Amino acid sequence: MGKITMYRTLIIYGLSVSALSLPGCSVFEKKPAADTLAETKYTAYYTCGGCHGPKNVRVNYMTPNIIGQKEGYLAAKIRDFRDMKRINPYMNGVVSEMTDQDANNLAAYYSNYGRGKK
Repeated sequence: MGKITMYRTLIIYGLSVSALSLPGCSVFEKKPAADTLAETKYTAYYTCGGCHGPKNVRVNYMTPNIIGQKEGYLAAKIRDFRDMKRINPYMNGVVSEMTDQDANNLAAYYSNYGRGKK
């Protein structure tokens, strides 16, 4: 395989992975989390689950595992993406309209997931 063919293959593969993962992340539906656990579960499933996967089964190897992470760490990272201190086109779009309370709710949900507090 030639060098140019290899680069083309990598570019096509990268674009196809991006195009396939975009519908999974709810970039276009910016529905913030709510105060109740049921609504936070809904947001976690439909907003975060498309990329981070349900039950910590990731969609691709580039997406980090977030279940069981420390609550303060997750909330800080959500705020960093929202405030554009960390740049990722998908994450920046998903969390752009989340409030601090939304970030805290999602962080609490994911940090306690699997510990009997689902």
